[in-house]
Amino acid sequence: MTHVHNTKGVFCLEGNWEKDLKSRTSMAPVLELLEKSGYPSVPYIYRDVGTLTEFDYYLSRWTLKKYEAYPILYLGFHGTPGALRVGYGPDHGIDLKELGERLERKCKKRIIHFGSCGTLNIHGTRIRNFIKRTRALAVFGYRSDVDWMISAAFEIVLFYELQYNTLTRHGMAAVKRRVQAQASDLARKLEFRMMIAR
Repeated sequence: MTHVHNTKGVFCLEGNWEKDLKSRTSMAPVLELLEKSGYPSVPYIYRDVGTLTEFDYYLSRWTLKKYEAYPILYLGFHGTPGALRVGYGPDHGIDLKELGERLERKCKKRIIHFGSCGTLNIHGTRIRNFIKRTRALAVFGYRSDVDWMISAAFEIVLFYELQYNTLTRHGMAAVKRRVQAQASDLARKLEFRMMIAR
């Protein structure tokens, strides 16, 4: 395993998982665990997103040079094939094409992880087009409906492995191998998908 010392932070945008505002389901404690573990420590920025306006604002912040130490964009929302649901209501969806337009040519050496149900349950060509348009290094996500606790356990392994590999195609291929070796059962259950820029 290649030891890479510069940590790769996570920039997490997360929506409400339940309509009941008393629900405390959140990726924040998982990210806190990764930051406090020190194996190595994974820094993070976390923002709670309730509307498409907030989503657009934070997404545009992530692409700024000042946040390049947070190359992993984690999108924690309800999902459908090829899209995310940001907030509630009919006008709160954003599909891969629209997201690609917002991130056009802004994702060099960056990774986008869809922590959402079924978003990557689409034809590979659509994901390739998204990667090409955004210039992202890699896109991760799930084909299946996700059990929250299983995905959280899997993402700890995934984000940990990202720390030990370079932000290159070769590094991402190594992450893919390592994740399969460490968490193949979880990856299979979630129908995890990882596509790397060509």
